[in-house]
Amino acid sequence: MKIFYKLLIVLLVASLVIVSPVDAQENQEPNRLSIGLLGGVTIGHMNIGTEYDPTFGLNLRYAANPTFAIQTNFMFGKFVSSDEDGFNNDGNYYDRHFENQYFTTSVSSHINLLRMLGSSSETINLYANIGLGLIFNDVETRMGNSQLFHSEEYIGEDHSEPAMFATFGTGVRVNLGKRLDIFAQYDYHISNSDLIDGHRTRPERTIDLHRRTPDNWSAITAGLQIKFGSSDRDADWHTYTPGVDTGRFNALEDKVANIDERVHDNTARIDENERHIRALDQRMDELERKLNNLEQLVGEMDRVDLTIDSDILFAFDSSVIRESAKPTLAKVVRALARHPEKTLHVEGHTCDIGSESYNQGLSERRAASVKRYLVEAGINADRVTTAGQGEVNPLVPNTSEEARRLNRRVEMTIQ
Repeated sequence: MKIFYKLLIVLLVASLVIVSPVDAQENQEPNRLSIGLLGGVTIGHMNIGTEYDPTFGLNLRYAANPTFAIQTNFMFGKFVSSDEDGFNNDGNYYDRHFENQYFTTSVSSHINLLRMLGSSSETINLYANIGLGLIFNDVETRMGNSQLFHSEEYIGEDHSEPAMFATFGTGVRVNLGKRLDIFAQYDYHISNSDLIDGHRTRPERTIDLHRRTPDNWSAITAGLQIKFGSSDRDADWHTYTPGVDTGRFNALEDKVANIDERVHDNTARIDENERHIRALDQRMDELERKLNNLEQLVGEMDRVDLTIDSDILFAFDSSVIRESAKPTLAKVVRALARHPEKTLHVEGHTCDIGSESYNQGLSERRAASVKRYLVEAGINADRVTTAGQGEVNPLVPNTSEEARRLNRRVEMTIQ
C-alpha cells in the first residue's frame, strides 16, 4: 500500500512534465487563483453499505495553464449505513449500522484532456484528476442483532482515527465568463483503512491483521468556481508565454515535490502510532494473563512484575482510584494474602504533560494511593513500599497520545 501511494506521488510530479504547450494568445498575465463552492452525494463501498449521503465543501485552485492545475479540497459530510451489508448478499445479517461524520482534505492535479488532444476551446474542458488526501473520522456503530452465532466478532469499533486515501476522478468544466466557471465531477476514493465504517472486513485475529480490505467510496459533486485577480483573462482557459515568471512555476514544482516528503513523514507517524497501539494491546493481554493466574505465579516465581496503565487506575490528573479498577487490585490483594511471605513494591510513572515537579508529585501520590487501598483491604503496611518516578523514565518518547499512554503506568513488583 505504501508503494501504491508513492506511485501516485510520481504521477503527480510527472503531470507537470507531460503538460502540452499551447501557443500564446495574449501577453496579459492571466488570473490563476480561484475558490470553489461545491456539493454533491457520496455512496460508500465498505463492509456495510451506505445511503446516498450529502457532502459539501470548498476548494482552492491554482491554474498553471489551460492544461494543468493543482487543487486542494476541503469537504464535510456524513456516511449513514443502509440495510445492505458487505458480510453477505442477502442484507444486513447482523443488523450492523454506523454513522461517520467526517472531514476530508486532499490535494490533486487536474489535467485538461481536450487540450492534450489538441483542442483550444475556451468554453469547455474535460479533465482527469489524481491526488492524495486525509479523512478525519468520527464513527459511531451499533449492532441490533447481537444474539446470532459469532456476532461478538463483528461488533463495530467507535473511533475518531484519521486515514489516508487516494483519489481518482474525471469531470467537466464550463466557462461562464472571466470570473466564473461551473463544473461537475466524479471521484473514487480508496482508503488505507478498513474502519471508515467502524467494522472490520473479518474478525480481529492474528492471521487477518495484514489481510484487511481498504474501505472506499464514490462522490459526485458540482459547483461554482470563482476567480480572483484583476485580469480579464483566465489561466484555466488562456495561455500566457511572454514574460513568464518561471520562479512562480518553479515554486509550484517544489511544492509538488514536497508532497512525497510530507506523505512519508505522515506515514512514519502513523506507523509509529500503530506500533504504540500494538504495544498497549500486548501490555493489556499480558496483564490479563498474569492477573488470571496471579496467585499461582506468586507461589511459583521469585518475582512477578505487573504493569498497569495509569488510565485504568486513575482519571486524568488524579490519584483517586477508579471504582472500575478495584477488581484488578483485589486480585493483587488475594495473591498477597495467600502468600504472606511476599512483599510488594509500587512505582508510579507519568508522561510529560505538566511540569517535571508536578509529575513527580503525581506519580508519588498515585503509588501511595495504591498502597492505601491494599492496606485498607487487609495487607500489612510493612509489606508494601512505594516510589514515584514522574516523567524521568519513559518507555518511549512522548511524541503522541498513544506514546504518552504507554508512559503513564503503575509498575508493581511482588517478590
